[in-house]
Amino acid sequence: MIIFGAFLLVIIGGGLFAILTKEGGGTAVSTNTVADKVTRPQIIDPEETQIENNLVPEGWKSYSNADLKFSINYPKNVFVHQGSCEKITEGSETSYRPKPAAVPIKIFEDTDGIFIAPEFIYELSDPKTINNVTYFGGCEKKSNTLSGLKVEQISWHIQAKTVPTKEDLETFVQTQFGAGCSVGTMTSTPANNKVYDVRVEGDGLEMPETLCGINYIYVLKYVPDAKMVYTYKLGQAYSFAKDSGGSEYYDEEMNQSFHPIF
Repeated sequence: MIIFGAFLLVIIGGGLFAILTKEGGGTAVSTNTVADKVTRPQIIDPEETQIENNLVPEGWKSYSNADLKFSINYPKNVFVHQGSCEKITEGSETSYRPKPAAVPIKIFEDTDGIFIAPEFIYELSDPKTINNVTYFGGCEKKSNTLSGLKVEQISWHIQAKTVPTKEDLETFVQTQFGAGCSVGTMTSTPANNKVYDVRVEGDGLEMPETLCGINYIYVLKYVPDAKMVYTYKLGQAYSFAKDSGGSEYYDEEMNQSFHPIF
């Protein structure tokens, strides 16, 4: 299953949630406590922040989870490469081919987080190959399911976990990113000085020796007051297209809207 993607060439920091990246072969930071790595927070007017967080743009929906203590905005519809299909004539043969179309976005809830993915896609069926060219005699609508997304993740998977102690935060980072990874610097976000962007530090080794190989864009948030940590992988490409040509995407706007509830 394919969702529109274009390689992310520029990483934009700032906003409500900065996107953090891992540089290959980084050196692990040696420290006794996570608190030693915290950058002094910025003071932001909480009333102004609350008003900004409550705004939901036209054509968007807002999802909140009181148990996992976070909220995020997402577009009602996105363009998907397999959003539809059409039957076309190719020489002496006819075949169904994928056709980009707008598809509703759906939240799939799990015990420790959510998946954000298209509600459905269309899959080609009844293939036959002639002279090394494959033609398809059918096209079937397939609804996405939570169990299916767990096996083949085609979109965002936001995970949330309770971390009562700083040692639990270190364990979470190693479990999610690799045994050689550790908690690096933590910087308070401009929109909320109680929420920290966390950088993952590597073990200083190159591939394939490293036990902390991160070659994708990720988000890692730590909220000490709520004793919660959040992470989701943005991958190496965009996921949510605004148009059928895949020239614009919603990914950064979605990322900026994510915020903990505490």
